[in-house]
Amino acid sequence: MKAVVLEQQGSLEHLKYVPDFSDPVVKPDHVVIRVRAASFNYHDIFTVRGMPGIKVPLPMIIGLDMAGDILEKGPGVDRWKIGDRVLVNPLNRERGLMGEMMHGGLAEKCLVAEHQLIRMPDAVTYEDAAALPVAYGTAHRMLITHKTVKTGDKVLVLGASGGVGTGCVILAKMLGAQVIACASSADKLKRLKELGADEVIN
Repeated sequence: MKAVVLEQQGSLEHLKYVPDFSDPVVKPDHVVIRVRAASFNYHDIFTVRGMPGIKVPLPMIIGLDMAGDILEKGPGVDRWKIGDRVLVNPLNRERGLMGEMMHGGLAEKCLVAEHQLIRMPDAVTYEDAAALPVAYGTAHRMLITHKTVKTGDKVLVLGASGGVGTGCVILAKMLGAQVIACASSADKLKRLKELGADEVIN
């Protein structure tokens, strides 16, 4: 399969296009997905450059964020069928992050644990879904999973124009909070108002 592979850490020049990387082999409680869309997350750059204390097994197909279709199912996968449209939670409970501790989504196919699969609504495109997992997943965990925001709360979002920040603005408004969003330019503030921020601060 075609893949973007990190052969050694350092600069982005160490990313290589490999036209014939080995296909993933399905195993119990996992699926192989056909990747339809993947995004290049800033964390992928951290993986390429290297982070203190994190030893990335090389070579590594990078890419945290991806969406696609189930191509193969391993034994024990009962809630999904071949062809189901999925986006992938990049955090694997046993091994860590996709594209860092196990091969990620910048390839034609990817091996994914069943617990990482999220069903895609029909109206959501692969491209939109592939932009969600890290940024909006982080916002979702902060505000919803940990139940930190409720109706009537006032929420201040610093750096609100980034991926996690915009997710926080949208989700906090959905939860009934008053949102004060901070960003560094008039264009960003205008966009945050369009997303529902009650007040904006430059």
